[in-house]
Amino acid sequence: MDQHQTEELPSAPVQDYIFIKSDGKLVRLNNEDILYIESMGDYVKFVTNDKKYITHHTIKGLEEKVNKEYFMKVHRSYIINITKIDDIRENDLYIRGNEIPISKAHKSDVLRRLNII
Repeated sequence: MDQHQTEELPSAPVQDYIFIKSDGKLVRLNNEDILYIESMGDYVKFVTNDKKYITHHTIKGLEEKVNKEYFMKVHRSYIINITKIDDIRENDLYIRGNEIPISKAHKSDVLRRLNII
């Protein structure tokens, strides 16, 4: 093998959780516990049923790292857990009473992902 070639590392398996750095420690969040992720500039807020975590990250960077089975971007400032949607009205969706806007660019993708009868 040539010295200058590097071996490709296997891609990490899709996880049911993520670790985030919050308040100086690494916190494990299970995908099923995350309601949504909200952009706050260079920070993001992870909202769960019982707590909110703020970490230094961008929403754009997170979009590539979250499990696509659970999460999707619905607005430039929001990634939501699609299993937590309570209802959708016009251009907003609701998760545990929280109103989250759906951008025009993402609305058709959101509707396509849902199991609509």
